[in-house]
Amino acid sequence: MSGLLDEFRQKVLSSSRKEKQDEVKTIDDKIALGVLLWVVAEADEKFLPEEEEKIKEVLSSYCKIPEGDMPYIIGSIEEAAKQRIDLYRFAHELSEDLDYEAKVSILENLFRVACSDKDLDYKEHEVIRKVSKLFELSHRDFIQAKIKVKREFNLNIAGL
Repeated sequence: MSGLLDEFRQKVLSSSRKEKQDEVKTIDDKIALGVLLWVVAEADEKFLPEEEEKIKEVLSSYCKIPEGDMPYIIGSIEEAAKQRIDLYRFAHELSEDLDYEAKVSILENLFRVACSDKDLDYKEHEVIRKVSKLFELSHRDFIQAKIKVKREFNLNIAGL
């Protein structure tokens, strides 16, 4: 990967404590996932504690980030998200190294963060749609992921 993700990695590396730099090199793609999750959570301009907890849960289970490293990782994600990343370039570059199953899994996790407050806001929905397109997933994949996650949260799936 090159371009925006390399710039992002350098920014995280340069802002991290020296003893953490080797760890950052091994988890930079996990932070990239975290940034996408964070961007979705902020899309409706109501970043709620439930959304941050869901981000931590996804990172902990999907990325196997130890609890002790979570504050550092969340801080790096928040800082990168504040930089107002170019979602198009960021998602496109990230997707180059992902297989189909990983892309669908990320899409589902984006919906999980968006639905964690029991409301799938239109703005969150549209950010996820953009990521889905940038990942070159089909509309069917997008709809299936949305239905699956809305069912997990017992949200109304009528009218999708």
